[in-house]
Amino acid sequence: MASYQLLPLTAGEEQGGVQSSHGKPVGKPARYLASVLPATRTRRRIVLIGLILSTGLLLLISLGQSVDLTLGRGESDSKGNTNVPPEAQWTAKTFVQDFELPEATWTCTDDGLSKNEQESKSNKRSRQCIVENFCVDRKGGFIRKDGIFRKNVPKVNLMSSDEESDQIWQPRMERSSWFGSKTIRAHYVNDTVFVHSFYSPYHFSHWLFNGMTPLYSTMKRFGHTKDSWTFRAGRFWADPIERQGTWEMDHFFQTGRELVLHEEEISTPFQTLPPKEAPICFRRAVIGLGSQCALSYCEKNIPTELYKSFRKEIADYYWKTPLTWQRHLENAQYAIDHGLDHQEHENGGHKMKKRWIHDSEDFEETQEPGNRSSIASMPEKRQEKGSDDATTQLKCLEIARYYNFERAVPGHGQEQGEVSSRVGQSYPDLVDLEATYENTVTPGGKRQLVVGILQRESSRRLLNADEMAEKLAEAGFRVKWMSFDHGCGIAETAYLLRDVNVLISPHGNGLGASIFMPSHDPVPSVISVDTSRYWENWFKFTATALGQRFVQTWCGPSQYADEETKDRCPYYKDPVGAAKLLESKPEVILGLPKDMIKSYNELQKMSGDQKRKLFKKQRDYVNSHPEAQKLAKEELDILIGPEHPGDLLEKYNTWDSWVFQSEYWKASPRWIDVPRTVEFIQKLQTEKEEEMVAEDTMKHNVTLGTSQRSYGLYIEYVRKGKACGPSACKDILERNVANTTSAFGTHSLDDTGLWGQPTSESEALRSGITTEMMEQGWTING
Repeated sequence: MASYQLLPLTAGEEQGGVQSSHGKPVGKPARYLASVLPATRTRRRIVLIGLILSTGLLLLISLGQSVDLTLGRGESDSKGNTNVPPEAQWTAKTFVQDFELPEATWTCTDDGLSKNEQESKSNKRSRQCIVENFCVDRKGGFIRKDGIFRKNVPKVNLMSSDEESDQIWQPRMERSSWFGSKTIRAHYVNDTVFVHSFYSPYHFSHWLFNGMTPLYSTMKRFGHTKDSWTFRAGRFWADPIERQGTWEMDHFFQTGRELVLHEEEISTPFQTLPPKEAPICFRRAVIGLGSQCALSYCEKNIPTELYKSFRKEIADYYWKTPLTWQRHLENAQYAIDHGLDHQEHENGGHKMKKRWIHDSEDFEETQEPGNRSSIASMPEKRQEKGSDDATTQLKCLEIARYYNFERAVPGHGQEQGEVSSRVGQSYPDLVDLEATYENTVTPGGKRQLVVGILQRESSRRLLNADEMAEKLAEAGFRVKWMSFDHGCGIAETAYLLRDVNVLISPHGNGLGASIFMPSHDPVPSVISVDTSRYWENWFKFTATALGQRFVQTWCGPSQYADEETKDRCPYYKDPVGAAKLLESKPEVILGLPKDMIKSYNELQKMSGDQKRKLFKKQRDYVNSHPEAQKLAKEELDILIGPEHPGDLLEKYNTWDSWVFQSEYWKASPRWIDVPRTVEFIQKLQTEKEEEMVAEDTMKHNVTLGTSQRSYGLYIEYVRKGKACGPSACKDILERNVANTTSAFGTHSLDDTGLWGQPTSESEALRSGITTEMMEQGWTING
């Protein structure tokens, strides 16, 4: 915009003229200026007085704001120490003060890209921005920007999930104040806050792989400290508010907390609402999780090294030494003894009644105290209180059963010395050195694998889990029987899995705990026990990104390998589970004549009120007709029977009937083929010995670091077709192992400037992997 000034009159011109600073006339006669200016001294005085009054008024407004800003400010003593008034304190131990907050500035990960690249879907989903000077109040996050043409931070995706669940977010903008004052009354943290949102935070595996590990990866990339904070700026839209939880996170923080905007999201002492009386401001904010996870719907992969670092930090925090673990146990027992009173003390009066448990899609009401005071192994105190059946992390530790850990004996059973002899050992196997290990089942035999059996105690339970444990123990393996249905927290979950080489588990949430298995010696293996009617590939993604061998197995109708397996895996009907599931599906009404049933397309055209009237009419009909009630029982028996109920599903051709059928098959109890599984794990034992030889050979390759050697062992299984199976593995292995998107051998902690780019060593290790190799089916049936 050109600037203008009044110039002296020259001969021949009209009375005055307005010219630009470049001396060119712009056509505004000076007589016009004279006409609008006061012509008398009185008028000039009036204008001057008006200007003085206006200026004074503006100054008063500004001073009024300054007075408001100083409320709650601590007074300094002669030594410069700040005396914080009690009303200004809150649970995070920061205090209100006045300080200069500059305008926000930022850089983003796509700053160097072209406009077209910035507008691509992949970039929009994975963009992350670093903002200097960022604040949070109870309305959300904001920055301060002044000027006429203010520009905001680019919109950023807060999620690492499927595209439908993306949360595109940007902070709101606020002006500083009149005359550009930078003073703000607020709490201040001279550190970084990481702004994010969690997909299904109540669900352990989603919280872990779609939330916590993407957040942890972001923290590592952008230089977090133990004093950093997090801010959950968005909320997962698909769940009711009462299911918005989270798991323990304070092992990565020291003074930091997680800010949430809804009291219902406070589920451990780590979460807190922003302070009520003033905002809280941070020196820096990192916004977004970068759409990074092991699943194909994420744009980026998390480097495998980050999973190892994640596991190590948790181990160091909870059981690096016997004293560390003992302190955790003592704090935990204190939490049990004090219940919700302790919770209120830890979190400023907020009662946290919800305790999320691993293997249930629902939650339990409990007095679980959250992250800073998990549960201890002190059964005598609990028995005194009569709370032996409580759902606590203590119960989770107590019910674990150990076979062959003291010494391999045919009698097996729980070893009484297990707890005392193994506490404080990050890798307790190292106690059992090859030279001193005694195997009385197979005299002279090698140290056996540790096999973990994860049991569910309601839906999806293994019907012959005890038999599986006994037969493995008889074969000389060390076996650990576990259940996460008793309130296992992060500490207890990681502690139980810390030495497990082979994990057997029904498909479901608990499989995510494989992240805490040792990364090598040997390469870990995961066996997912599915039903013959339902299986998923979700955990194949996470296992392959972790460098774990993953195989699915099932034995049941239409999937019997031979007559022997038919005898070992009889079909199991679960009428109790089916009836309970049917109660949660009010739209599925059995026993109806065909003329009363609406198709899926017809239901789609109906309003909510029309549907409610239809379902009431249908239920009333069944309740008032004995023949309809009899038919309903017969149809339910067919739905949960061994044969595929194609005709019945065609009769009730609605979305809800298909959902019911799918959820029943998913939740059904299942058998595992015990003899074949024992034989399969014996092969894994043999391969463990072969790994040791291969690792010795790799040690002589000076160009490979320790990480690359462990990658190399896993990648050899990919080449042999023994890393994933029995089907649908090619695309998964291409993404997570073979291609440039691989999680293996990518720069992370070593060089954040090359974050996610493959190292030359890893490219050499992965070269030559073919489609045929990745399509081979790995199965326990030989």
